[in-house]
Amino acid sequence: MPTKDANKLKEKNKRYDAKRAGKRARAWTAMVYEDSAVPEWQNKLRELLVECLISPLHDKDVWTEADEAANPAHKAGTHKKSHWHIVLAFKNPVTYSRAVEVFKTIGAAVPPENTSHVRDFKQMARYLCHLDQPTKHRYDIKEVTVIGAIDYNTLVMSGADENDIIDAMCQYIDDHKIFSYRQFCIMVRQQHPEWRQLVYHDCAAMISRYIRSFAWEVEQKDIGRLRENR
Repeated sequence: MPTKDANKLKEKNKRYDAKRAGKRARAWTAMVYEDSAVPEWQNKLRELLVECLISPLHDKDVWTEADEAANPAHKAGTHKKSHWHIVLAFKNPVTYSRAVEVFKTIGAAVPPENTSHVRDFKQMARYLCHLDQPTKHRYDIKEVTVIGAIDYNTLVMSGADENDIIDAMCQYIDDHKIFSYRQFCIMVRQQHPEWRQLVYHDCAAMISRYIRSFAWEVEQKDIGRLRENR
């Protein structure tokens, strides 16, 4: 039954407020520098059983004119200190202080709460490789490290990206004379695992039709040449 004791009710509300204190979010981000990271820091993250994304090493970033305007020490055109971006993805929303606990175990540089809080997980995931920042160096999505069950390739895929990948797959089929869907799947497993979602699921029928059509066209050309040589 609900308590009628004013003191007990006040104490109950106090505990509830303390529990809910602080902004909570499912995802938080920070950076790790080569000279301050603890040894085996990525393995430490795996041991904590927290899902996360780790960017490729950002060793080609440069300061911009806007950066220099904000801080004269950041000279436009000069390289930034090499770093990794880390995104923690918790099952349930947690406070900034909880995220900081995890980040500190690996020696990460944690930005202020408002900056560390990830509001759009997909956009943050795309930022790991600068997929939407044309003025910045674009990193290879194959170099993103995933800890946990996050499907990074599917997460960051946009309609335009998907079309570009389909174009690349069709070009590969043409250039390497792929006449078998099975043959193409073997190649994908060995050389382009980032294509698996499209080849095995989303575009399987389209890719299969493309290969059959290509094989038929080549066959017709071969038949035509045989007739010409008779």
